[in-house]
This record gives sequence, C-alpha cells and structure tokens, in this order.
Amino acid sequence: MLALFTLFKYPTQTMTNGHKTTTGLGMTDFFAERLGLVMTETRKEREFRLREKEILDTAISLFNQYGLDKVTVADIAKATDIGKGTIYKHFVSKDVILARIANDFSLTVLKDVKAIDATKSCTCQMRDMFEFSFKAHVQCPLMSEISRLYHQPSFLERLPQESQRFCMDIEQEYFVILNRICEKGKQNNELPNLPVDELILGAHATYLGALEMLQSQNHKCFTNTPQISQQRFVDIIINYTMNGLFGQSFNNLQSASGENHE
Repeated sequence: MLALFTLFKYPTQTMTNGHKTTTGLGMTDFFAERLGLVMTETRKEREFRLREKEILDTAISLFNQYGLDKVTVADIAKATDIGKGTIYKHFVSKDVILARIANDFSLTVLKDVKAIDATKSCTCQMRDMFEFSFKAHVQCPLMSEISRLYHQPSFLERLPQESQRFCMDIEQEYFVILNRICEKGKQNNELPNLPVDELILGAHATYLGALEMLQSQNHKCFTNTPQISQQRFVDIIINYTMNGLFGQSFNNLQSASGENHE
C-alpha cells in the first residue's frame, strides 16, 4: 500500500509568468491534512493557503446560488474582495477551480472507500463501495454535478497537464481498490476471470446514468408512472448492478406495492 503514496508526490505549484500557481491540492498534502499531521509552513505560505481556501469556499457558495455556468472568476473576485490577478496566482482558470473542488470531493469519498473492511467478501465490499459513493453524491448535489463535469473528456482537455494528471492519480487509487476487490472475487469464483475494466464497465455505465437521473430528480422510467423515493431508487440501482456483476439475485427490496411514492 505504501507504493500508492509514491505515485502522488509531484509538486502542487507551477511557475506561470514568474508566479507560483496552484493547480490542485497534492495527495501528500491531502493525507497529511486529513491525518492531522503537523506541517511546517511560513507565514506567507499560511496566508496563501487560507486565501486559497477562501476562494474555494466562496466559489462553492456562488455555484450553489447561481449555478456552474453563470459564475465567473470576476464574480468570485468581487465576493472575496480579492483581485482577479491574485486569484489567477492560485488557479489559472475557472475550470481549474472546478477541478480542485471535484478533486477534494473525490478524495473525501476515497477516504471512506479505503476504509472498507478488506476481510469482507467481494460481494459485501462492492456493495459498500456503491453505497458510499451514492450516499456522497446524494448528500452533495453540487459536488456530484461538478464531478460529472470533471469527467467529461472535453473538460479534462482544457485543464493544465498537472490537473489532468491529478485526476488520473485519483482514478488510479480507485482502480487499485476495485482491482483488489475483483481479484478476491475471481479467486473465490464470485466473479468471472476477466480484466477489471471489463468486469465493471456495465456497472460504471449504470452508475453514471443513475447519477444523471438523481441530478434531474427523475426517479422513474415513464412519464405516467409515479415517482419512487430517492432511497428506493438508489437501492434498485445498486441491486441491479450487483446482479449484473455477480449473476445473483438480490431480493432484499420490498415489493413496489409497499413503496411510498412521492
């Protein structure tokens, strides 16, 4: 597991026009911060970090109020009373601000996913992973929207290479966990002996489609059918996905007649 951390020790600042520009929170910084490790920093570094946090917090507040498309860097500068030029020393574009927010969200979810008990069966670990992920997206609709934007190829292509690499590093962390779970499933004959990307491709597609439906608050298939609760929707998607992965029936849902429709 120690090898995982060596993948992410690249600098989190680059030089742009002679200025240091932050493009994302480094993995080392993230884990040190979450683990409560003491980090030595100068007064200027502390001021830089706190100003960066103010920019991000204000951006999130504005995105919540007005939507992703309508908020500009100028709006963020006005709300924080920080000059645009100073903001660009932290984030070279609005896209990089969005990417940083998506990274932080993904890392928060990753922390929960990494805490899944590896001694559990492949089936239980996979269900836990789906449940943690759906719960995070349901509880934080804005973060979910930004994360889905972040994974669009056209958005990634607009980011600096360092931000793109950071996204891929986080994805690699998830892959390592999924690979461990799937390998255990294959060893126990719970899963067929296929590459991980082939095993989870259908689950990934189902997951992305479900997030779109959650974002639009559309929890039904047909216009004239009643909405079902958000929780039942998530349960149905997880059970459907588990059935597709493991070829088993997961019948722990109540019948539709017992559901309270909205």
